Amino acid sequence: MESIAEAIDFIGGPGTLWILAGVYFGSVILERVWAIKGNPEYDNADALCSIGLNLISSALNLVIAILIPLALYVLVFDQFRLVDDMALWLAIPLAFVLHELAYYWDHRLGHRVGILWAFHAIHHSSNEFNHSTAARGFFLDGQLKALFALPAAFIGVDPVVYIAVSVLTNSFGIWNHASYVPRLGWLDRVLMTPKMHKVHHANQPQYIDRNYSQVTLLCDRLFGSIAHIDEEPDPGLVKRVYDNNPLTAQFAGLRQLKDRINTAERWQD
Repeated sequence: MESIAEAIDFIGGPGTLWILAGVYFGSVILERVWAIKGNPEYDNADALCSIGLNLISSALNLVIAILIPLALYVLVFDQFRLVDDMALWLAIPLAFVLHELAYYWDHRLGHRVGILWAFHAIHHSSNEFNHSTAARGFFLDGQLKALFALPAAFIGVDPVVYIAVSVLTNSFGIWNHASYVPRLGWLDRVLMTPKMHKVHHANQPQYIDRNYSQVTLLCDRLFGSIAHIDEEPDPGLVKRVYDNNPLTAQFAGLRQLKDRINTAERWQD
């Protein structure tokens, strides 16, 4: 258990950003090398746009998505936690389950609330599905996860443990954007494998607003949002975006929201 504790301290501490950056950029590079023969139609311009969007949102998120949520979590943990010195054998699985729930509901609301979809749509605006799209996003996307994480702090999950679990699940979330992984049989019914997550990125009617979870399919099964593969998923928005300039592409969701507002019959709508 001591070696596990040391690993948690590193992953949830000094190694956090290095691990996520290494997994993301390493995955993108390796997938691009594979694509030389495995996918010669790999869209370089789209991938560079996704990387640019990732770098922009990451820089802007240093305060609002890292420092402020961490300070809020630590505040609740220090002042209000129910359990002191929670054992790792309990804290790790508890952090995982609570993180899955936080990710699911933040993600689901990001699809169902107009302004939140305007932020999240950038992640779906690529017409490709590969590792480069994994961290494609708008800097205001996903901010509700900070609030949904607070139950873990209140129960008594140490911030380092929660961060470490988040790093590992987010690393899985990068991998499940892989373009080179085929269907995986029974695993597609248990985990959010690349094919199951490609369903989430698809624009066909039967796939829209499905498969919100990050690692397992548990929440999608519990809350009735699961979809399995019939026809091959076609990634991209229903109203497609063909903008590979990250400086302008990041506002595609807001532009589409404005178009919908302009066609509303009443201001309440």
